[in-house]
Amino acid sequence: MFLVALAGLSPVGVWVRQVTNRAFFEYVVMITVPLLILVVTRRDLTSYGISLRNLRYHLDIALTAFVPVAFASVPFMFIDEKRWDGALIMIGVEIAVLFTLGWLLRRKPTRNESGMLVGALLLVNYSSLAGKATVGNGISALLFYIFFLGFGEELLFRGYIQSRLNEAWGRPFRFFGVNWGWGLVITSLLFGVMHVLNIGSLMIVGDWQLTPWWGVWTFFSGFVGGFVREKTGNIVAPTLLHGLPQGIAYAFLGF
Repeated sequence: MFLVALAGLSPVGVWVRQVTNRAFFEYVVMITVPLLILVVTRRDLTSYGISLRNLRYHLDIALTAFVPVAFASVPFMFIDEKRWDGALIMIGVEIAVLFTLGWLLRRKPTRNESGMLVGALLLVNYSSLAGKATVGNGISALLFYIFFLGFGEELLFRGYIQSRLNEAWGRPFRFFGVNWGWGLVITSLLFGVMHVLNIGSLMIVGDWQLTPWWGVWTFFSGFVGGFVREKTGNIVAPTLLHGLPQGIAYAFLGF
């Protein structure tokens, strides 16, 4: 995250944000660093959830899980998820989503590692409904939230970090028939810490403040992405579930 922050504060990062209104450069760095580590150390990318094998299966998982994950974004229209009261609501929502996905996906086959993301989530307020949406902005939103933000955060957290921790501690527990371990818990904790630090606020608006309650509930949202990653053995479905709802919302809202 330190490298991502430096990238955002660099002249290139500032220029890209000014031109595109999105943190493309920062997420390029977030994607490049773990991929480079995996390539240099000659790791099997498939074992880190980076593969397009069995794509139909992963798209089916993402489609099945999409509705509850998308509905989990609805409260953002009415609450401030960075306050304690909004965070408590979102904790309940994310726990409900986790159990809902466990139940919905229980009859789907569970893939092993060789068989084959929620970071900043949807931030909506009524002033966003001002009709700024354009075709260009819509395409930009979909590209950014799916292939940069969604893929970047899922690659780093659920792909690289969670896989490395699973190698160290295994997956001794089960949830709706899916094996998981301390790697999922620690990865979710780190995902929450990223939101506590709120580096993006410093890079984008120059006003840095710690956001502990944002980190608390995103810890629970990390369990959702982590569970889907363990279910599928891949980051394709978590990436789509992380980025697609945001991309669609921001494409229509004009953010």
